[in-house]
Amino acid sequence: MKKLGAILLAVLSIPFLTLGLIFLIGATSLSRGATAIVLLAAGLALLIYAIRHLRRLASISPEALRTGAVELARRMGGELTVAQLRAEYRLSSEQAAEVLEELTAEGTCERDRRPDRIVYVFQGLQESVTRRVCPYCGTELPVREALNKCPNCGAQLELEKS
Repeated sequence: MKKLGAILLAVLSIPFLTLGLIFLIGATSLSRGATAIVLLAAGLALLIYAIRHLRRLASISPEALRTGAVELARRMGGELTVAQLRAEYRLSSEQAAEVLEELTAEGTCERDRRPDRIVYVFQGLQESVTRRVCPYCGTELPVREALNKCPNCGAQLELEKS
């Protein structure tokens, strides 16, 4: 069911709810009270179903999926697969792949073939690692320590980001 059908169900629930309230206000007998309850229940069921369906359609719109994919990639360390996006948003494989291909076409991510799967890499979301390295002897030292010279050879240390 598409958006129009959900909207029509929401509109269809209005007469049920209105008649249910009218019967509830004028309930002087048990039969009118039962009729009111049935009409209110039917109207509420239609309205709840329509709202849930409209929310689901909004959550899987292309714009929302692209935003959600970037957010998911941020949580996953800058890499995302079709299966991860599919599981997060309960999509078909085709929809998830289409969203990730659109992001690739925009330049937001790059497709990387690995031996066992295809991974979409978001360069801006990956963690960068900084190391303190001696250019002569290759000694790696922690960045936390305030060292300017290599303790092994005395050369100036350089910071490298990867």
